[in-house]
Amino acid sequence: MHRRTFLGTAGAGAGVLLAGCSRNRVDGEVAANETPLVFSHEYATQGTASGTRVLVEVTAENDGDERITTEGQVPNVTCRFLDDDGERLHEAGRQLVQPVGVGESTDMEFPLTIDTEDVTRYELRSVWVKA
Repeated sequence: MHRRTFLGTAGAGAGVLLAGCSRNRVDGEVAANETPLVFSHEYATQGTASGTRVLVEVTAENDGDERITTEGQVPNVTCRFLDDDGERLHEAGRQLVQPVGVGESTDMEFPLTIDTEDVTRYELRSVWVKA
C-alpha cells in the first residue's frame, strides 16, 4: 500500500515538473534604461508543487564611470510580463539596496506565478528613483 502511494506521488510530482518545461520560448528585452547598468537576462520555466513558475534572472553590471550608491538616487529595475497582445500580466520591481562599484555586478530575480500560460515576453526597465 505504501509503495503504491509513493509511486503515485512521485508520478504526480514528475508531471508537475514536466508541465513547467512544455512552454515555448518567452522572449525578453531591455525596453528602457536611463542608468549606467548593462543587463544580461534569461528566463526559466519551473514546475512547482503548486503549478508553473516563470523566472527571469537578471545580472546588472555597472558600466558607468562612478560607483552607484544607495544614497540620493538609485536604479529601480522592473520586469513587466506581457501576453501576445502586449497586455501587462504582472510587473515587479527591485531597487538596488547595495552599492555597485564600476565594473561590478548584482543579480536579481523576477518570478511570475500567475498567468504563466499566457506570458509570451517580458520587458526590463531601469530608471532612477529617490532612495
